[in-house]
Amino acid sequence: MTTQPQTVWEDADGVLSGSTASVRAAAMPRGDQMCGAVTLTVRVPEGFFKVVQQDQSGVATILLNPNEARGIAAWLDEAAQAADRVGPPLYGS
Repeated sequence: MTTQPQTVWEDADGVLSGSTASVRAAAMPRGDQMCGAVTLTVRVPEGFFKVVQQDQSGVATILLNPNEARGIAAWLDEAAQAADRVGPPLYGS
């Protein structure tokens, strides 16, 4: 068994607002088993993100038209199914 995270499903695309969305299903090691997780990564243009000064976290906004939102929702569902096939969820039940 591998001890490194692995991508088991992935899709990404640009959207009309100039941002990019990426969704992945990942196999993540936890103890002696592999667990499933889903990642959502967005790249946004200048003016659509900021650093929160209190804790240095970041906030990003991705603007989507309804069809783009449906497409990303479908990716999230597909990634969730792929993550389920990996094993138990990385976080929670």
